[in-house]
Amino acid sequence: VSPARRRLTRVALALVALLGLVAAYYVGLYFYVDRSIDRVDALVVDGPEVLAPQLQEGSQTYLVVGTGLPGRTGPAAVSTLIAHVSGEGEQAVLVTVPPTALSDTPTCRDSDGDVRPAVTEPFAAALLDGGPSCLVRSVQQLTGLRVDHYLALDLDRLPGMVDALGEVPVCLTADSAGTASRLALPAGEHQLAGSDVTGFLQGTGDDVTGAGMAEREQLVLTSTLGTALAGGTLADPLTLTRFLTRAGDAFTLDAETTLGDVRALGATLGDLSGDAVERGAVPVAQVGYLPAGSDQAAVVVDATATRELFDAVIDGGRLPAAAVVEAPAAPETAPDASAGTAPADSLPAPATTDPVPEGTVVTIEPAGVTVDVLDATGGGRVAEVADGLAAQGFQVRARGVEPGAVDRTVVRYGPASLEVARTVAAAVPGSVLLETDAVGSSVQLVVGPDYTALAPVALGTPVPTTAAPAPVDGEAGAASSCG
Repeated sequence: VSPARRRLTRVALALVALLGLVAAYYVGLYFYVDRSIDRVDALVVDGPEVLAPQLQEGSQTYLVVGTGLPGRTGPAAVSTLIAHVSGEGEQAVLVTVPPTALSDTPTCRDSDGDVRPAVTEPFAAALLDGGPSCLVRSVQQLTGLRVDHYLALDLDRLPGMVDALGEVPVCLTADSAGTASRLALPAGEHQLAGSDVTGFLQGTGDDVTGAGMAEREQLVLTSTLGTALAGGTLADPLTLTRFLTRAGDAFTLDAETTLGDVRALGATLGDLSGDAVERGAVPVAQVGYLPAGSDQAAVVVDATATRELFDAVIDGGRLPAAAVVEAPAAPETAPDASAGTAPADSLPAPATTDPVPEGTVVTIEPAGVTVDVLDATGGGRVAEVADGLAAQGFQVRARGVEPGAVDRTVVRYGPASLEVARTVAAAVPGSVLLETDAVGSSVQLVVGPDYTALAPVALGTPVPTTAAPAPVDGEAGAASSCG
């Protein structure tokens, strides 16, 4: 054998050995991270609340829960997304659930293993007061779906996952949950750094049900997983190691779900686009509802529409036509990242007519106005505000606490109650008018952390133009894709 041939053989053997070492490193890293992830007993796949289990064979349902959003406490710090993937992985349905939606949690095992009696409670309370298994049972009771995977994400650690990758792309349309974030991003494609993530997840108060955070979480998480699975990341052991170790600290999974299952969900949602991914939300009948004996406002789901929605998912893996929300295309710079999403649970598109044109004045005196007062400050100011309104002659019907995420003072009103709502807005400087069908004919004042004081109101008092919601950028809203 010639010296050149021997040198070539040695080089080939060295390359094979190097590739073997790299492969062994990646395999070892994967198993190390997978074993380091916290595991919980969460699944009850044979629960009696699961409907038509024979129709769900082959498909996979993921319960994706975000917890611990910085700056939030209680239900406002929890987000819930149900992801149902067809057996072939060619279709997916994503449905968000309001954290304060009243739901029936069956008898379940709490985090200590004790039996917890069946109870009607805000959706997030099943997790906060019961534990992962109770939340799974509540989801199955609400939907009839069999939950196959429980995936909890510590939202306080999500920025670190993004930082490990540098940036991740998100694509937004004007009516998507992303444009309703505190980060105030316009429609279009954006690159999010880790420092942007918390602000992006937090809302502005325009989302009357509080489920918008789950949609924004899905956008960031899917894009993050897609970026991590991209060829450039997989070829960079330092970046991949940094990402996987941070992901291992951020996730909590059920005992049967592996890191590979999380990867599969990210890959599926990243690969699917257009009609292959349908997005929706649990239909809502009412917001700001105060149950008897409670001062905690809740969301009431539309039971009939909710059953129709999930029956369609169980029967065919698709949403009813009326429940589908169009989503934009994925960013061109990251073809395997998530498409953007638009919320079915936030406010309807603002009317083309300005609710507070220049020169608008109060036309209904306070004595003719009935209003509910909900405190979202966390500082117990409901009595102060309600008593102040009553002293001006307002009829205060209900007083309570809004446990959802509200960052500014808003006046919610039904389509037929604009004149009444203007009187309330004039009495609360800095408040913003928000029209929604979910309050019926009621008017609700939700006192946010920006509240300062009341102002005297009488017939003819000017209504501040600042009470009008921000206008929609028509050109941005028309764009349905990025790139």
